[in-house]
Amino acid sequence: MAHYYDNLLFLCGFEKEEIQTEKHRIERAFAKLELGPDDMERGEQWVRTQHDIELVGVRKILRVWLLELFDLVLAKEEGKKIVYYGFPSIEGPGMAIKTAAGDGLYCSCPDAILCHTLGQIFNKINPILEAGEQNGLPPGHALCSLQQIRNGGMAMGIIPVPDLITGSSYYCDMGSKADELLHEKYGHRAVYVDGSMDSRWGEFPHIPKERVEFLGGQLNKLFETVKQELGVEVTREVWGRAMETGIELGRAVARLQQILDADPLPISSAEVELAMILPAASTGRARTEGAEAISVLCEDLKKRVESGVGVVEKGAPTVMTFLPSFSDPSIAHMMEDAGLAVKLMPASAALAMDKPEPQPTLGEEIADRQLRMGAYHSSFGVVKLIEHAVKNLEFDGFIWPYLYNCRPLALSSHFLKKWIEDTTHVPTLALEMDIYDSRSYSAGNLRTKVEAFAEMLRARKAEANI
Repeated sequence: MAHYYDNLLFLCGFEKEEIQTEKHRIERAFAKLELGPDDMERGEQWVRTQHDIELVGVRKILRVWLLELFDLVLAKEEGKKIVYYGFPSIEGPGMAIKTAAGDGLYCSCPDAILCHTLGQIFNKINPILEAGEQNGLPPGHALCSLQQIRNGGMAMGIIPVPDLITGSSYYCDMGSKADELLHEKYGHRAVYVDGSMDSRWGEFPHIPKERVEFLGGQLNKLFETVKQELGVEVTREVWGRAMETGIELGRAVARLQQILDADPLPISSAEVELAMILPAASTGRARTEGAEAISVLCEDLKKRVESGVGVVEKGAPTVMTFLPSFSDPSIAHMMEDAGLAVKLMPASAALAMDKPEPQPTLGEEIADRQLRMGAYHSSFGVVKLIEHAVKNLEFDGFIWPYLYNCRPLALSSHFLKKWIEDTTHVPTLALEMDIYDSRSYSAGNLRTKVEAFAEMLRARKAEANI
C-alpha cells in the first residue's frame, strides 16, 4: 500500500522494505513535524531541482539526514535522555558523552539537523525561523538565526526539550544567551562552556597557559555536570573510544575531498556540504551510516571523473569558501551558474602545529589541541588559518561568507579580505550573507556580487594564460 511520503523517501535513498518496516516511526515523526502530503510534493520538487539525485551516494546521504531527524524528534517519546550542543562546537565532547552513555542517550546539534532536513529537503525552514522570532529572539536585532531555529523548533514542539544543553560560548556569546532564554522558558539544565577570543594581534600561535587552564576547566565542568545530571562519566578511555568511532567517517570525507581535485569539478558544493557537516551535527547516524553513504558517493564520482563529467566547465575558476549555506542549496548552484568551481575548505587545511604538550586533565588536553588550530583562539587565529589554507591549496579566488548577525565572523568581515589579498595575492570576496536563513540573503540577492567576482577571476585567468 502506497503512503503519501513514499516518493520523497525513495528519492532520498530509502528502500521500499525499509519504509514499510519503519512506517510507524516515520509517520509519528512527520506528525510531530506537521509535514503532510502537500509538503511531500513540495519536498519532492525541491529535491529534484536542488540535489544531484542521479548519484546514489547523494540520495544515501539525504537518507542519513532524514534518519537523524526522525531520531531527534522521537527521542523523548522513545525514552532517551537528550543532550544538545551548539554550532560551531569543539570536536569531541558530544561524541564522548554519547559513547559513555550508549543507546539510551540522544546527542546532537538540533538546529543544524533542522537546517539540513526541513531546509535542504522540504524547503520549509522559514516557519521555524518565524516561530523563533516570535518567542524571544525578534527580527531586526542582529540575533543569530541558528539560535532562532533552535528556539522555534522547541516553541513549535518539533524538537523535544532536552535534559541538558551545552553552548559554544567559548566562541559565540550569543549561543549561551539564547540557551539561557530556553532554560528560563523550558527549565532544562544548561552548561555554559566559556572562553575568550580576545588576544593581542599577532599572538597566535602562542597560547598562554592561562587560556588552556581556563577553557580546559570549563570543559571539565561540562563533563562533571554530565556525570551529576545523567550519571555518565567521560574519562580519557571513553574519549579514546569516541575518537575511534569517527575514523571511518573521517577517511570517507578525506577520500571525497581528494576526488574534488578533478577538473572539471564533478559535483556541486551543495552536496559536498551535506557530507562534510554531517559529523559536526550528529553523534548517531553520522557515525553508524555516514561513512558508507559517503563511500558510495565517492564511487559515483570516480565514474564521473573518468567520463569527464562536471557541474561546471573544465578550466573554470576555482574558489574556496569557508562556510556554505546550511539550509539553501540554491546559493551554491547560483555560484556554479556564475561559472565558479566552488570547493569547501577541507579539514586537511588545518594548521600543522607542534604536538600538544601533555596536560593534567582531559579538558585541558582538548582545550590545548583546539586552541592550536586557530579558529577558537582569536580573530588573528582565524586569519592565519585561512591564510595557511589559501597558500597551500591552489585556488583562483576565495569567498569569505561572513554572517552579519554573527559577532565573531562579522568582526573579521573586511580585515580578513585585506589580509588574505596582501599575503597571498589571491582575490577575495567578502560576501555578507546568512548561511542559515536566506530570506534576506537569497541566491538572487547575492548573484550580482558573485557574478562580478567570477568575471574578474576569468579575466585574471585568461591574462595569466597568455
